[in-house]
Amino acid sequence: MDEAEAPLPEAAPSARRRTLGIVFATILIDFVGFSVLIPVLPIFVENLGATSFEVGLILALYAAAQLVFLPAWGWLSDRIGRRPVILVSLLGTVGSFLLLAAAPSLAMVYAARALAGFFAASIGTAQAVVTDVTPPAERAQNMGLIGAAFGLGFVVGPAMGGQLSRIDPLAPFYAIAVLAALNFALAWVFLPESHPPALRIRDWSGLARTLVPSPLRLALAHHDRRIGLYLFLFLQLFTAFAALESMFTLFLSRRFGLGPPEAGTIFFVIGIFIALTQGVLIRRLAPTLGERALVVIGLIMTGVGLAAIPIAPSVGWLYLLGPLIAVGNGLALPAFTGLYSRACRAERAGELMGESQSMATTGRIVGSVVAGLLFDRLGDWSPFVISGALTFLALALFELWRGTLLGEKPD
Repeated sequence: MDEAEAPLPEAAPSARRRTLGIVFATILIDFVGFSVLIPVLPIFVENLGATSFEVGLILALYAAAQLVFLPAWGWLSDRIGRRPVILVSLLGTVGSFLLLAAAPSLAMVYAARALAGFFAASIGTAQAVVTDVTPPAERAQNMGLIGAAFGLGFVVGPAMGGQLSRIDPLAPFYAIAVLAALNFALAWVFLPESHPPALRIRDWSGLARTLVPSPLRLALAHHDRRIGLYLFLFLQLFTAFAALESMFTLFLSRRFGLGPPEAGTIFFVIGIFIALTQGVLIRRLAPTLGERALVVIGLIMTGVGLAAIPIAPSVGWLYLLGPLIAVGNGLALPAFTGLYSRACRAERAGELMGESQSMATTGRIVGSVVAGLLFDRLGDWSPFVISGALTFLALALFELWRGTLLGEKPD
């Protein structure tokens, strides 16, 4: 067994840092690959004859493929290990972006985005790697690496897409394919297997169960109460945050007459603050304040920031509210994910982390659709005020269910 295939020794900090570095790069490429399309994909598919509805359908198809297949990839990683799943995911990313760049028709665009969603296995599996290689007391800080990758992806992706499209409309797609190929090469050489054979599940039955979308599984009570409550809150939190991702650019246009460049600048600032919070700040605060306190503080900041967007008297105020939301989100989500990871049994960590990402994806789908309907029916203020209210409701439920969620009383 070579070094890349050997289980990661528990007392090997240099190997642990190297593993976390590869995980960070993998997740960063996933998020850049998603966000790079924000300024590029609508124009690209419009040139192929797509309507606005079809643009939204293409985005939903990617999310729907993630929703269905993320738990299955996590289930597989619990049986064959994390390393092969991440390697296949990276190869799939390369292929999906090359297919997108070569797409002569909308049908091939649909196929490319469906494949990208199918192979987006690295998020849940990468979280399982973090769970494998870090002790429970350090998980919130190291889960912050994934959040930092999300923040940096938000910074790099839209700017990268906009600038590369000046060179050629297809350049952003080729760039992501090249980055994923380089990450595959690094992972092939340096990524060790973090899930030892002794912890792997030998029972190969139950794959069909993982293909039941998480919201349906939750409704059918396929999880114990503690896991079910966590998954419900993942769904609610990401539903609330989707209003910012989906409606903010339109809000800027309606309220202040601004366009995508200005929205990109604000998202750039938000991404910087998310990255700094989850990559630096939470690592300093988690050991002293604890994960529960970070969830409470973060949700209060996020809820206030979202609800206050419609009353901002000028664009300058949004440069204050954006960082408030970013810091709140950057504190709450990694801490909440860290708490959730403690509720996951080690041998099922890959599957259950995949479940949480499926709930997050469902929240983005539901939140974006509902926010759009609210924007049209009630006004440009409504998605943000209602999202703020949903965030505070999630906080209230977190406190109400605290005993079960934190394992302070039996499920």
